[in-house]
Amino acid sequence: MLQNIEEITTELIKLPKRERLEIVRFLLFLDNRSPDTNSVDSAWEKEIADRVRAVDEGKAIGIDYDEAMQRIKKRFI
Repeated sequence: MLQNIEEITTELIKLPKRERLEIVRFLLFLDNRSPDTNSVDSAWEKEIADRVRAVDEGKAIGIDYDEAMQRIKKRFI
C-alpha cells in the first residue's frame, strides 16, 4: 500500500496546479461526507435554533446591518 501511495503522489506532483487543486477539493468533499458531518450539522442546527429562540424570547437583541458592518470595520480594519 505504501508503494501505491508513493506512486500516486509522484504522479500527482506532475499534474498542473489546477488539476491538483481539483483533486484536493474532491478529497475534501469526500471527507465532509463522513459520518462526523452529521454530528456537526446537527450541532449547527441546534445552535441556529437556540439563537432564533433567544431572539424570539427577547434574550438576544439584533442590530442593524449597517451598524454591524461599521463595528466590524472599526474593529478589524
